[in-house]
Amino acid sequence: MSEQSKTLFLFIDESGNFDFSPKGTKFFSLTCLVTNDPITKRDELVKLRYDLLTEGVDHEYFHATEDAQKIRDKVYAILSSMGESYKIYSVIAQKNKTHSSLYKEVYYKKDKLIERVTGIGLYQQLCKTLLKYIFVGNGTGVQKIVVVLGSLFVGDKKKVILGTLKRYLKTNFENIPFEIFCHQTCSDLNCQLADYCCWAVAVKWERGEIRPYNVIQNRIVNRVDGTEFEIFRKGTTTYYEYK
Repeated sequence: MSEQSKTLFLFIDESGNFDFSPKGTKFFSLTCLVTNDPITKRDELVKLRYDLLTEGVDHEYFHATEDAQKIRDKVYAILSSMGESYKIYSVIAQKNKTHSSLYKEVYYKKDKLIERVTGIGLYQQLCKTLLKYIFVGNGTGVQKIVVVLGSLFVGDKKKVILGTLKRYLKTNFENIPFEIFCHQTCSDLNCQLADYCCWAVAVKWERGEIRPYNVIQNRIVNRVDGTEFEIFRKGTTTYYEYK
């Protein structure tokens, strides 16, 4: 086994917003692309980008939300061609099932009641669930763990996910060294692939669009009822209705 294959790489992305009202997204999700081989087939993404430039398409990096459909099709074809070299883990929260204690901060400042929507409690719960989900069966033979977070993780969210990652890895893998990096998505091909995987899961849940999901479905590690891990799946109370 090569040294590289003994390193477990995690590339984490997110989808959804923290607007907990009918105007916000219906779901919030964290998705992680996990691999021991972050190199094989990535040259095809490089080739695709330069093919696009040759055709006169000004394409700096791959981003599923913004890319044209013909570009998305080609990126998903590359993901499909990568076979069993990676796995996808995703945790989903249906936001109208989220109790306000998980997304609101309430405190007094100069005798004035302040109420602030942050989503941090929910975010922390999703982080913990995702890590538990990933490391069931993935700890054997690993000599190092490298986590790369995309550029969406900033401010309080960045603090929460970094803190949760460090605590979890120190507690559960005390003899395995780890590194955590925050990179611009445009600088890392695997972050761009994680973005595509996250988008495929998100549009399936948000608007029932399954074409991109079907391409990568066999790489998604299922935990409940043959689908992604929905943390409020058993919940029956909703706090508002979607439009």
